[in-house]
Amino acid sequence: MIRVICCTAALITLLGVPAPGQTRLDRVVARVGTESLFETDVKAALGLGIVEPTGSLDPDTAALEQLIDRQLMLAEILRGVPPEPEVAAVDEEVQRMRSYAAATLKSVMDGNGIDDVFLRRAARDTLRIQLYLDTRFPDLPVSDAEAQQYYNNNQSAFRRNGVLMTFDQAAGAARDQAARDRRDGRIRQWLEGLRRRTEITRPAAR
Repeated sequence: MIRVICCTAALITLLGVPAPGQTRLDRVVARVGTESLFETDVKAALGLGIVEPTGSLDPDTAALEQLIDRQLMLAEILRGVPPEPEVAAVDEEVQRMRSYAAATLKSVMDGNGIDDVFLRRAARDTLRIQLYLDTRFPDLPVSDAEAQQYYNNNQSAFRRNGVLMTFDQAAGAARDQAARDRRDGRIRQWLEGLRRRTEITRPAAR
């Protein structure tokens, strides 16, 4: 829960392009259809919180897989009429990225050849994805029986100070989490379909 440097079509650029006057010597780490993902895309996405750290022993590889999904989603969204976020929402997302990088912001931007235009483009794409997913995959109602089953299967998530909550105490949280898990599953299935229909390659590291 999305940053690709595109030479031919700016609308499907995910991460941006080098600032004027910069020469970018970069390594392609993946190709998604006709689009390329670069090593600096991965580092910038991690540094700005565009992708979420997973605790993996190989954070760059985990981040790359998230960027591949992001490219796939944006390409699919742009097949139709993409949703447009409010300017205020883009401003807020830009500030979130800046705050995430905090003291490392300048080094992340300078080291990966990105600028303020990139930040706004990345923020806009993130919000486009969120708006699209909210429309295509809305939360579906969860019945009492389904909430009870979720509670029974995930009791470790419903402990307070080490004591298991009763179902009556945990019913609301169980229903909400069951709805989120169901939605996440539908999104994963959709992404798996996009991956099957798109040629994805990962050039060998030099």
